[in-house]
Amino acid sequence: MRSVYLLVGSFAVWCLLAAFWYLFWIKGLDPKPENINPHESALAIAEILIIVVVSLFIGFGIAWFLRQQNIEKAEADNTELKILLATKNQEVLLASEQSEKAEQTLNRARETFRADFLTISRENERLKTVEETFKGEQELLQQQIVVLQNTVSDLQQGFNEANQEAAHSKQEKQKLEVELNELKQVKRSAKSSVSQTQQTSTSTREVDDLKVINGIGPGIEVKLNKAGIFSFRQISELTEESIERVSSVIEFFPGRIARDRWVEQASKLYLDKLRG
Repeated sequence: MRSVYLLVGSFAVWCLLAAFWYLFWIKGLDPKPENINPHESALAIAEILIIVVVSLFIGFGIAWFLRQQNIEKAEADNTELKILLATKNQEVLLASEQSEKAEQTLNRARETFRADFLTISRENERLKTVEETFKGEQELLQQQIVVLQNTVSDLQQGFNEANQEAAHSKQEKQKLEVELNELKQVKRSAKSSVSQTQQTSTSTREVDDLKVINGIGPGIEVKLNKAGIFSFRQISELTEESIERVSSVIEFFPGRIARDRWVEQASKLYLDKLRG
């Protein structure tokens, strides 16, 4: 606004100087008041006013033209700014949508991570339980190994003693040969009677194939038969006390009968046998 006032003041000063220059230099009027001609002065003043008005209109036209160019430039700049603003708004919307999608993806990733973390934690706990169980079984196995080693040492000692007795028995072998020939006949007759007795007892006893049960092999079956167990029914009727007694008789791993579920398997096989 200050620059406008300066321009208006400069224009007024210029008009005043131009008027004096036109009156006294162009028209040749005398600056003394007593020599001034009113008619010529009025005509000069009218000419000056016309020049000023024409100059004013020319200046106004030039100013309007310059202002119109500035207005058009401002409108073009405003249009470009609107287009740029619309583009930026679209970019902001796209960025917002991408941000929402990224946030949703992050939330899903967090949920998946939580689920995986819970699964891994449960699996880790399960592995710890399995490891503890394995350690317990390993300790039991070590105890069994120690027992077996003691048994082997006892058997080795017995084997040595048997060798000594065999050497001693060689001396009596010659004496017994004569008695052996006499006893062969008696042995044959006794063996025939024993076989008849065993056939009779076997025909009356209930005998099943115990190897069908998971955990019982041929060696265990022989030990069970020696302990008087021949059928599924007998195994299905085992109690906790009888299970401990059978485990000690057959020298099986402690708790293995319960883990292999001999009683349940024998009960099912006995029922299937009755139904068949």
